[in-house]
Amino acid sequence: MSYETVAQPMMRRLWEKTRETISLHVHEGAFRICVAELPSTQPLSFKRGVGYREKLVRGASGRSILAWLNVSKQDLSAYGAENAAEAKRCTEQLKQIRLEGYATSRDELIEGAVAIAAPFFDSSGRVVGSLGLFGPSARLDEEVVQGYAALLREEAAQLSAALGFKNCQVPDDCARS
Repeated sequence: MSYETVAQPMMRRLWEKTRETISLHVHEGAFRICVAELPSTQPLSFKRGVGYREKLVRGASGRSILAWLNVSKQDLSAYGAENAAEAKRCTEQLKQIRLEGYATSRDELIEGAVAIAAPFFDSSGRVVGSLGLFGPSARLDEEVVQGYAALLREEAAQLSAALGFKNCQVPDDCARS
């Protein structure tokens, strides 16, 4: 069974609760690839589309995966960091993502867009990908982002459990597995 099939109920619940674009990304080398997307039906919305591919240091969907790969600051150039300053900034972001269990980005890949993403794990505890939400900053202020981040973490934990991962209730548990 594919990740897309297993993730459909979680993606559908998120889509119904938020009315924003929901996507599923899987880790592939230095990239993340969108393998499923439920686009928002609201007039002002963002989507990337199935097949969209981006380096892991770019955007919430990528960094939420990268945070669990145990990559050194020196190795971040292979994942898309363009210089030492970006690698340092990314290293700090990855620490925060591991602490909070999700990543965010504002105006990073698309001006006016906000993205939130949480990682999901397979039965061995390996990060497999991320569950993401995209919407316009006009609707996604910090309070809304916090609420949606909690929903994403819950659904990503459900997806991880459906894939056989047992211990993903708290981000630290995910890191130890």
